[in-house]
Amino acid sequence: MPSLELVVAAIMLAALIFYALLAGADFGGGVWDLLAGGPRAQQQRALIASAIGPIWEANHVWVILVIVLLFTAFPPAFVAIMTALHIPLTIMLIGIVLRGAAFTFRTYDSQADAVQRRWSRVFAIASVITPIMLGVCIGAIASGTITVEGGVVTSGFFAAWLAPFPWAVGGFALVLFAFLAAVYLTVEATDTALREDFRRRALGAAVAVGVLALLVFLLSGAGAPRIRAGI
Repeated sequence: MPSLELVVAAIMLAALIFYALLAGADFGGGVWDLLAGGPRAQQQRALIASAIGPIWEANHVWVILVIVLLFTAFPPAFVAIMTALHIPLTIMLIGIVLRGAAFTFRTYDSQADAVQRRWSRVFAIASVITPIMLGVCIGAIASGTITVEGGVVTSGFFAAWLAPFPWAVGGFALVLFAFLAAVYLTVEATDTALREDFRRRALGAAVAVGVLALLVFLLSGAGAPRIRAGI
């Protein structure tokens, strides 16, 4: 029988995977909202809004579950992570709030072009920053450079995440979420031309995912040796 802590850790991992698959696609939709272009730019943004509108709030339940389980089951780890990574975590949370607020205001505010451009810009930029910070935090944790002595974090507030490996993981998270969104939107689109737009984006994003995955693997030798040894 697995120990209780392994069961809880497995639940946290599953919740994080669901967050990446579901909320990650929402963030990826924001990336394509930012990069929408051509004669069907408005149609592309309308499809993105239609696809994520009914579910974007519910998807955050998964990351809330991870945080609550971490706080409840592993309080020393919670303290160490929240202390060492409070800067990228705070940026990530601000991005989540700004993204949700901008998406809502864009839907219900004035439909004037200037107003819509403003909210769309906030929504898109927050959709890019948030997954990068999420990946940076995961990369910093995986690197094993957060050190604690006597219940006090001794690795400082910057060393764990201001390194090449966490930022490579951040970039990988961004392109992975963009890939997921493009694939989902390809399926979601009913218009043939729109479907082709997102199919091409999915293929391009797949190449970027491969490149970033290779970069993460190469950097893991020095950036996350215990993970690399396990691989």
